[in-house]
Amino acid sequence: MSINLKNLLNPKVVLLRGTLFLLALFIFLLAIKTLYTITHTIKLSDVLAAIEQIPNVDIFLALLVVAFGYLVLTLYDMLALRHMHINLPFKKVAFTSFTAYAIGHTIGLAILSASGVRFRMYGVNKVKAESIANVVWLVSMAFTFGITTLVALSLTLHPEATVTMMGQLDMQLSELSIDIPNLLHNASVIRGLGISLLAIVAGLLVWSGSQGRHIQIRGWRFDLPPAAMIIKQIIISIIDLASVAFVLYLLLPHDAGIGYFTVFAAFVQSMILAILSHVPGGLGVFELTMMASLPTVDKTYLLAVLLVFRLLYYLLPFFLALVFFFGHEIWLRWLRKP
Repeated sequence: MSINLKNLLNPKVVLLRGTLFLLALFIFLLAIKTLYTITHTIKLSDVLAAIEQIPNVDIFLALLVVAFGYLVLTLYDMLALRHMHINLPFKKVAFTSFTAYAIGHTIGLAILSASGVRFRMYGVNKVKAESIANVVWLVSMAFTFGITTLVALSLTLHPEATVTMMGQLDMQLSELSIDIPNLLHNASVIRGLGISLLAIVAGLLVWSGSQGRHIQIRGWRFDLPPAAMIIKQIIISIIDLASVAFVLYLLLPHDAGIGYFTVFAAFVQSMILAILSHVPGGLGVFELTMMASLPTVDKTYLLAVLLVFRLLYYLLPFFLALVFFFGHEIWLRWLRKP
C-alpha cells in the first residue's frame, strides 16, 4: 500500500477522522452508560468474590492459552515478511510482533501504536520504511479477512446467537430510547447477511487470483495479496481468534452449560462490534455485547470473568511489552556496542 502524504493532511480526511473520533467517544459513553444500567446493582465485593471463585488451575491454563495466542500472532508478520522476501530471524520478528500487538490491543489506534512499534523495531533491523508499511498493510488485511470470514460463518451457521444478542441489546438500550431495527431480530435476515459476507470473501479470493491485485483510489494504492496467501491469513486468524475465545471459555463456570462454540460465536460478534466502534480496546462495547450474547450466565460472575480476561489478555501483555520496548530502546542507546 502506498500513501500520499497530502491525502493525510487533506481537510476532508481530517474531518473524517475527527468525526470518527467523536463517534467513537459517543459509542464509548453510550456503552458505559448502558453497562452501568445493567450492573449498578452489583457490588464490587461480589465481583471480587466471584473472581476468587475462578479456579486457579483455570486461570493458569488461560494464561498458557494467552501465550499461545500471542505466539500465533507472530505468524502474521512472518507471512508478510516472507511474502516480500525479507529474511529476519524468528526471535526478532516475534519480539517485534508481540510488542506491537500487546501495545496496540490495549491502546487502540493501531495506525499510531502497533504500526509505530513496527516502524521503530523493524527499522532498526534495516527493513525499509516502504516494506514496513507493506507489513502493516498485510497484517491488517490478514485480520480483516479472518474476522470477516468468522463473522460470516457465525451469522450463517448460528444466526440465533446474533438474534439473542440483538434482543438483549434492545432491552438494555430501551431506557435510552434507542431501538435496534426489527430486521436484525430476524434469523433469516442474519443468515442472509452471513451468506453475503461469505460470497464477498469468496469473490475477492477468486478476483485476487494467483498473482494478487491492486486498486488505486484518489492517490491511495491498495494491494490485495494472492489468493493462496489470503487463505493462509484466514487460517492463522481463525486459530488466533479461536484461542482467545478459549481463554474466555476456560474462565466461565463449568456448570453454566455453555459450550465452546456458543462462547466462540459470542466472542467473535462482540469483537467485531468493538472494532467497528473505534473505541480503544473496545472498552465497554466488548463487555456490553458479551453480556448481551451470554444472558444465561450470572452477570456478577460474567463481569468477573471479563475483568480477569482483560487482565490476562490485555494488561499483563501490555506491561510486559512496555518493559520490552523501553528495554530495547535503552539497549540501543546505551548498551549496544558500536
